[in-house]
Order: sequence, then C-alpha cells, then structure tokens
Amino acid sequence: MATRSEIDARWRDALGIDENALRELLASDADAPLATGQWNPLTKPGLGGRRRWRWTPNGGAVIYVKRYADTPLGAQWDRLRRQTMSRSRAWWEFEQARRLAEASVPAAAAIAFVEQMRGVLESRSVVLLAAADGAPFDARWREFEQAGAAITRGTARFDITRRLARFVGAFHGTGLRHRDLYLCHIFADIDANTPRPPRFTLIDLARVFRPRMRVTRWTIKDLSQLDASARQIGATRTDRLRFLQAYLGLQRRAPRVRWFAQRIVAKSDWIMRQIARRDARG
Repeated sequence: MATRSEIDARWRDALGIDENALRELLASDADAPLATGQWNPLTKPGLGGRRRWRWTPNGGAVIYVKRYADTPLGAQWDRLRRQTMSRSRAWWEFEQARRLAEASVPAAAAIAFVEQMRGVLESRSVVLLAAADGAPFDARWREFEQAGAAITRGTARFDITRRLARFVGAFHGTGLRHRDLYLCHIFADIDANTPRPPRFTLIDLARVFRPRMRVTRWTIKDLSQLDASARQIGATRTDRLRFLQAYLGLQRRAPRVRWFAQRIVAKSDWIMRQIARRDARG
C-alpha cells in the first residue's frame, strides 16, 4: 500500500502540522482527530464512508477537513474514468484547487492531502482546504432580498449578474467543469453597503474534471445547475438571460444564445422537478 502526502509550505508552520499529523487524520475515527484546536464534525445524509470536520486551530484560521474511506465501486470507477487513475480523490481536489489558484480563479485554498492507494484503488485519503471568504451565494442573496438591499435592484442587480457570469466563464475557461455547480458552491463576499466589487470563491471541487469529449454537454450541465438554483432564489427570466449573455459574450438575439437557453432551461426544468419530488418525500 502506497502512502503519499503533501503540505503547502505556506501552511505548514502556520498550522503546526507535519506528515505524521496527516497520517493521524488518515487513521483516526475520533470526533477530534488531532489534539490541537477545536473540531466540529459536519454530518449530512448520503456521506457514506466520507467524513468532514470544521477545524479551528489555535491560530484561529478555519480549515475544512474531508476524509474519504470505504469508497464504493461507483465512486472509484468515476474517479478512474474522469479524473485520475493513479491518485486519490483527496489529491484530486487538492490539485484542482492549486491549479485554479495558478489560473487566478479563486477557489478554496489547498493546504494539504494524504492518501493510501492499493494499486489504482483508493483505500483512504484526506484533504485540508481553507475556508472560503463570505457565504454561499444563494444564502447571501436571500438575506439581501429580505433586507430590501439596493444590490437586489436595478443596475446593481444587473452588475452582480454580469460579474457572476464572468466568474463562471473564467472557471470554464480553464477547461474544467464542476458537475455540482449550484449557487451554494459559489461563496460570495459581498458588502451591500459599499461599492467594493463582490468576490467569488468556488468550493467543493471533488467532482471537477476536464472533459475530453462532449464538452458542451458538461457546460450545459453546469449552467443548468446554476439556473435551477437561481430560480430557487427568485431570479427572473431577464436575470437568467442576462447571465447567459454575459457568459457567452453575445447579444440577446444571437442564435447561439437561443440555442444554449433552450437546452439549459430544459435541463433546469428537469432539476426543478427532481427537487420538487425530493421535497415532497420530506
């Protein structure tokens, strides 16, 4: 069994962790895997063998720790097919965060990873990522709507729509597609009381990949997920069309805008029906 790890040099001293600490994270099933700082387990249905913690070391930074274990064959196959045949999901998320940073696309900062591999199969792995600034875009927008903030109206609303589209376009410009690109996975650092431009950060890079074929299909999947989550926070048809125009860099009547809009809405409608059925089941 091969064990490999890496710690970003900028974080090694700041957090006081080394390769031995990473191996402890790999092996421990405790609610507080390390003795330092405060650990808060993060649970939700459907995690399977995955575990997540919010770790606040003594220095005060907030770190998110994800551990993958007991990986089902479906997830192993997805990694082998679409991501990497020789490394773990933790390494993959660490590496994509680092590559996005190099491409000047803000994402949750990569801190460290450790992995155990049995040939091409992942046994266990852990990734550490810095907390993103701000809050999930959808949650932040609901707060602004409830407060009647000026950012939700007129030219300010159009401006943030355009900036969000350009952010997503910059991410897609790297060749990557997210596969889980809902607004909750775009953190927004927005001050509604100042003219400072919003800052966006992409999180949850576990399913990110670089499609070699059918790129447009995966682009539409990402944009449809965004469209569905935008509809859930009250985005109008005009908002959604403006987003698409800004993303494509085209005028409203351009044939390509209509072509994309038809396919995005069809997929978005399907997602909305899935959400409605899930909510009906409770």
